[in-house]
Amino acid sequence: MPRCAFCGADVEVIDRVGRLDECPSCKRDLHACLQCRLYERSAHNQCRESQSGYVTDKERANFCEFFQFGRDVERETEDVNAAKKKLEGLFK
Repeated sequence: MPRCAFCGADVEVIDRVGRLDECPSCKRDLHACLQCRLYERSAHNQCRESQSGYVTDKERANFCEFFQFGRDVERETEDVNAAKKKLEGLFK
């Protein structure tokens, strides 16, 4: 089950996420870049979809037609923690 990128709560999606849908737990927008599978901080415009338009506020609802709810926040956190451990190992 996908989770909210803001609070980590499980979010049940029946069909797809609409532009005005909110997280049942924290009431933050679900149709936002930070909630999207295509969001990547290091990518151009912070999106892996090359045809998407630039969105200034990544935390607010938008009209992106490429939006796919369900960013893997846990995997990203694990990747960051693994990178930190490698860096700590280099400088000990």
